Amino acid sequence: MNFSKRLALSALLITSLVTGVAYAAEPGFYLGGSIGRAWLDVDAKDFGYPGEANFDVDDDDTAWKAYIGYNWNVLSWLNVGLEGGYKDFGDFRQETREGTLRADPTGWDAFVVGTIPVGPVDLFAKVGGIALNRDLNSPRFGQDDDDDNQLAYGVGIAYNVGHFGFRVEAEGFDDNEMDDFYMVSAGVTYHFRSPKPAVVAAPVVAAACPDGDGDGVCDGVDQCPTTPAGATVDSMGCTCHYSMNLQFGFDSDELTINDMVELDALVPVLTNPKVSFIGGKIDGHTDEIGTEAYNLDLSKRRAQAVFDYLESKGVDMAGRFTTHGYGMSDPIASNDTEEGRAKNRRVVLHRTDCK
Repeated sequence: MNFSKRLALSALLITSLVTGVAYAAEPGFYLGGSIGRAWLDVDAKDFGYPGEANFDVDDDDTAWKAYIGYNWNVLSWLNVGLEGGYKDFGDFRQETREGTLRADPTGWDAFVVGTIPVGPVDLFAKVGGIALNRDLNSPRFGQDDDDDNQLAYGVGIAYNVGHFGFRVEAEGFDDNEMDDFYMVSAGVTYHFRSPKPAVVAAPVVAAACPDGDGDGVCDGVDQCPTTPAGATVDSMGCTCHYSMNLQFGFDSDELTINDMVELDALVPVLTNPKVSFIGGKIDGHTDEIGTEAYNLDLSKRRAQAVFDYLESKGVDMAGRFTTHGYGMSDPIASNDTEEGRAKNRRVVLHRTDCK
């Protein structure tokens, strides 16, 4: 069976093995490694050996690869990423009367990867190229150790558990000087992002276990035991619609005592390792007094002040919260009165990791 048929069969099997509702996984960097099997079929004449060279290397061997990539969420059902890495296809041999023929191809590759998340499963396809070093050696006709750029493509499936993904894939390499060249592998990927928490809707009927705050999460699991009844919560009982407004003085990026007290109340939750998936945005705003450029910078400094304060209290902020400054572009009250301007001098902290 040639590789094109194997690839089509793999895609059919992958599609039939999984069902579910697609959702957009979080974007970010990932790296991993795989081990598997590579198949190679190469004819001497394709490499420019003399006409009397009549040998063929048709073998398979253990292969491995290492890779790194980055994913972007471009649609609610589709991620697009870039991936690159190094492949060692193995040590291919063919015994002849003149000795052992050898082929030791390696290469650096780069792909554009399209991924459809289906529950915890990722279905992906990729296309790109490989800078291939073929390193073919014949006892009689010598060595052919040249480099060439070739088309590369593949399909695969990955199952995600927390930061880790376990994936199986098949890849083909369209090398005109190799009649049949492909690789099938399995490996582990590590994603540098927070695991996506499941959203738990508050049940209509009473919970079958103790649930003191009535949010649908059992007391033995609930990490936010005072959530109002009926609120939409994550899998650990913390509300998804949490938002906090912090007020600032005129032309100031200094936190007030009241602001610090409010932020201190968040620290026990945000430092709890069981809810380390909680993340969101910290948005800074100003009133209309001053230039647009100055207020934009002031709003960014206010958001950063909140970020820095929480980090100083032991909260791991990197990768969980982002800061944004909007200047005077989004008032919530009239800037014609001091009371309205005071309301507009604010930082809003809210969750974005669940809906």
